[in-house]
Amino acid sequence: MDENSVENDLEKSVEESEKKSLLGKTGGVFKKIFKSKKSIIIIAVSFVLLIYFGAGVWFFFFKANPEEGKTIIAAEKRLEETEVREQEIVFEDIVELEPFERIPLKASSTMGLVSMNLSLELTDPRYKEQILTMEGSIREIITSQLEEMMWVELRNPEGKILLKYNLLKRINAIFSKLTVRNIYFTYFIMQR
Repeated sequence: MDENSVENDLEKSVEESEKKSLLGKTGGVFKKIFKSKKSIIIIAVSFVLLIYFGAGVWFFFFKANPEEGKTIIAAEKRLEETEVREQEIVFEDIVELEPFERIPLKASSTMGLVSMNLSLELTDPRYKEQILTMEGSIREIITSQLEEMMWVELRNPEGKILLKYNLLKRINAIFSKLTVRNIYFTYFIMQR
């Protein structure tokens, strides 16, 4: 039993010393891992793959997409082109009349004067010449209609709509065909 116990004690001490060398010493762990060439290759390949994965993540999240940059530049150019086109757009069926300044309303009004700008929308752009030749008569119609109205009538939207429809009837009456489709008040202010 002495020999068995000595052998057992010897085996236990060897196992303990191996455990201590593996756990306690860093060199022992690396010696065990890097003992074979196969484990070195596996670790090196894993390290290279980790670097490639990190680079891929960096390019995906932080690198600007060149196609995206081209898209932004193209969108900016289109925006500039549309701004230029908007400045060049001329509505052929709209005639803007000269401003009406300080036209007197009915005498019993609190507000005695009206200043306004208006535009006429034509049913056909070919009628533009007729409107321009009859502009004096149209201005007289607008002035006389305003002079017949009171401030109380024009202070709310319903009064302005009434003015608009009365003007449409009277202006279209001087032409043989329906010429003016709509009237737009672009500026409308009443004064004392």
